[in-house]
Amino acid sequence: MGRSSIRYIDAAYLYGTPVKAKPVTNPVIYGRFPIHSQALSTNDKINRFLVSILLCLVVLALVSYYCVSDCERTMNKLGREIVALNNENIELQNKLDNLNSFNRIDSIIQGNMMLDTAKKVIEIPAANNTIVPSNKLMTVPVNYKWNIGY
Repeated sequence: MGRSSIRYIDAAYLYGTPVKAKPVTNPVIYGRFPIHSQALSTNDKINRFLVSILLCLVVLALVSYYCVSDCERTMNKLGREIVALNNENIELQNKLDNLNSFNRIDSIIQGNMMLDTAKKVIEIPAANNTIVPSNKLMTVPVNYKWNIGY
């Protein structure tokens, strides 16, 4: 019988090591129960320290993920606004170019005074021509030489 196989004999054993039991004055349940020692072993201290560091890193990762996703959401919003403004600028530039071309034509016409507006309107009666021109076939003289290509 090995030491690790000993569970309960006269003295209380926990994982093969003897543990001293505290006397209970007024128990609710009667029996022998081993008392766990309150002192933490070195492994437990190291494990708790590593777990606390791991929890801090997980919280830090969650916070940084939230910040990155918020920045990405803001960048997407700004990108959509930039595309909308660029499209609006293209439309406004087309309208401006159209107006500039009309303005250029107006300034050339008014600057050179090529066209003047009528100062007085004169009305004249319509001509009464009833002569219809006759359609005679064109005759070519016999001695005429056709020059093709010249």
